[in-house]
Amino acid sequence: MSFKVKKIRENKGKFAWWLNFQDAVGPKLAKGILMAIPLSVLCLVGVAMLQAGWMSGDGPVRIIPKFTALEQTDGHTNMVFLGVAGRNEQGGNLSDSIILLSINGAKGTVSMLSLPRDLYIDSQVGSRKINEIYANASYGDRYENGIKVVKEAFSNFTGIPIHYAAVIDFKVFEQMVDELGGVKVFVAEDIVDPYYPDVNYGYQTFIVRKGIQEFDGEMALKYARSRKTSSDYSRAKRQQDLLFAIKEKAKESGALFNPNQLRSFYQTFSENVVTDMGLPQLLELGKIAAGVDYDGLVSAVLNDDPSNRGGLLYAPAREFYNGQFILLPLNLKDTQKFIELTLITPEILLENAQMAVLNASSVSGLANQVAQRLRRLGFHVIETGNYDSETPVTQSFYNRISSNETPLTETFLQNYFGFVPMTVQAPEEPTTENEAVETTPEIVNLIDMNIVLGSTYTSPQ
Repeated sequence: MSFKVKKIRENKGKFAWWLNFQDAVGPKLAKGILMAIPLSVLCLVGVAMLQAGWMSGDGPVRIIPKFTALEQTDGHTNMVFLGVAGRNEQGGNLSDSIILLSINGAKGTVSMLSLPRDLYIDSQVGSRKINEIYANASYGDRYENGIKVVKEAFSNFTGIPIHYAAVIDFKVFEQMVDELGGVKVFVAEDIVDPYYPDVNYGYQTFIVRKGIQEFDGEMALKYARSRKTSSDYSRAKRQQDLLFAIKEKAKESGALFNPNQLRSFYQTFSENVVTDMGLPQLLELGKIAAGVDYDGLVSAVLNDDPSNRGGLLYAPAREFYNGQFILLPLNLKDTQKFIELTLITPEILLENAQMAVLNASSVSGLANQVAQRLRRLGFHVIETGNYDSETPVTQSFYNRISSNETPLTETFLQNYFGFVPMTVQAPEEPTTENEAVETTPEIVNLIDMNIVLGSTYTSPQ
C-alpha cells in the first residue's frame, strides 16, 4: 500500500468523477465517507484517497472495491494524527500537534484527545518526547516505518490499540481556510507572541484579541502554531477549536459537495498527507460515520494542571533528563483510565453526574484529595465537606439523591473506586471541610449523588 497519498491525472469531465462515485456507492454512503472523521481536515484526507482510487487514465473508472475489514477493537477504530511543519522547514517532521481520535458506530460516539509534545514515553527509537518519535523513525523517506513506530509507542502508553495514523503538514490549515473563504473562531484570551518564526529564521509579532475573530489562512496557521507566550495545552485547545471551525464552515458552505473545491482540497492533501489508511478501510469507516451524531463529540487535553480535567502529568527535575523539560504521568493507571474514559467510554462522562464528596474518616482533607482525583478523570465534583453521623462509618459508599439516572457513572465508581451503593438518604446535612466550598441550597439542589468516605477508605493505586 502507498503511504503517500498519490497524485492523480486531471479528469476531463468536470463533475463526472463525483457523479460516478455517488452512483457507485450511493448518496448516503458517499456523504458518510466525506464525514468519516468528524473534522473537515481529516474528512478531506479521505476525499483525496477516494479520488485516487476512482480515477485513472483519461477519465473516471466505475469500480466498487471489495470491502476489507476496518480494524476495530470492541467496536472502536482509533487513530493518531500528527501535525508537522513539513520537510522544507527546520525540524519539519517534529510533531507540533498530536491528536488521538476514536469513533464507534454502534455507540454513535466520536472522541478526541490532544497530547502535549513534551510527554516522554518509550518507543522503538528510544525513550523520548512524543513529538520526536515520528521524526526519528522516518528519517529519509521511511514514512511507513515512522507510522508503524508511532502507533506502537502510542498503543503501549495509552493502553488502547491505535489502528491507523496520519501525518498532516500544517500547510493544510492555511490552504484549506483560504479555500473556504476564512473561518470564524472564538478566541478565549488575547495572544501577543513576539517570537513567532518568520521566513528568514527570525521572529515576527503575532497578535490576536479575544472575542469572535475571522481568520484567513495565514492567521489560522499562526493561531494553531503560536506557543511561546501560552502553554502547550492552550495551543492544543486552540487547534481543536480551529478544526471545529473548519468543519462548521465546510458544512455551512457546502464545500464537501462542491466538485471544484474538492479538487482543490485533493491537490492540497496529495502533497501534504502521509497515512496508512487505504481506500477499503475509508469506505467502511464512511458507512460507520454516516450514523454518528457529531454533536456529541467529546474532546479533552492531557495536561499538568492538577485542578483540571486531564491534569495527570508533572514535570520532573531537568537534571535527570539531560536538562530537558519533559512531562510524565503522576499515576499511569489514572492516566490510562482518563484516556479510556475520553476515547473508549465517553458515554460515562456524558452522563454529567454532579457529585459531592464527604469525609467520614479521621483523615483531614481526604474529601478534597478524592474530589481532585475525580475531577482529573473528568467528573464534576461541585462540593466537598465533612459527613457527620452518630455512628462510625467504615465502608465508603455513594448515595444517589436526585432523579437523574447515572447508571454508567455508578458502575464506574463501584469498579474503580470500590464505593458501594446506598439507597437511603443521608441522615444529616454535611458540615463544610476547611478547604471546601461552602454548601448552599442552590448547590445542594444540583447534586446527583453523595460520595461518603469511610474510615477504611484507601486510595486505589
